[in-house]
Amino acid sequence: MPLNIDFVQILLHMLNFVILAGGLTLLLYKPVCKFLDERQNHFDALARENEEKARENEALKAEYEEKLANAEQESAALKQKAETEAAETARSALDSAREKASAIIAAAEKEAEERKEHIMESAQTEIGELVVEAAQKLVNETATPERSIALYDEFIRELEAGKGPTAKRNGKKS
Repeated sequence: MPLNIDFVQILLHMLNFVILAGGLTLLLYKPVCKFLDERQNHFDALARENEEKARENEALKAEYEEKLANAEQESAALKQKAETEAAETARSALDSAREKASAIIAAAEKEAEERKEHIMESAQTEIGELVVEAAQKLVNETATPERSIALYDEFIRELEAGKGPTAKRNGKKS
């Protein structure tokens, strides 16, 4: 044997190495590969779950934004409706106040007219009384027996001539 190389020893070492490699493969490599595959599958499942949750979150976010926009529109509509109702209430209150004011004015005008009529009636009564008093004073001052006889004579002459007060009442003109 040249260089002191024993081929049997080399073959035995190679056989030992193959046995060692086969044993390690059976004992370590396959469980480690199985563990790594399981771990990889676990992380892939987590990644898929995260992606699914991210999509769900995006959908929820879009739904939330849509609801928020709808809520803003609804609040604007409610605000507009409230403003319209407030304006209508104010308008009806104003109309009611105008109607009440018109009724008060009409009542005041009616009362003023009634007072005016009452004042006119009382003034006419007073004027009538004053005229009667003045006529009585005038008659009392000018009523002398000679004057009374002259007035009666004139009255009778007018009746005979057709100029009297009855002739005037019957439509005859003097």
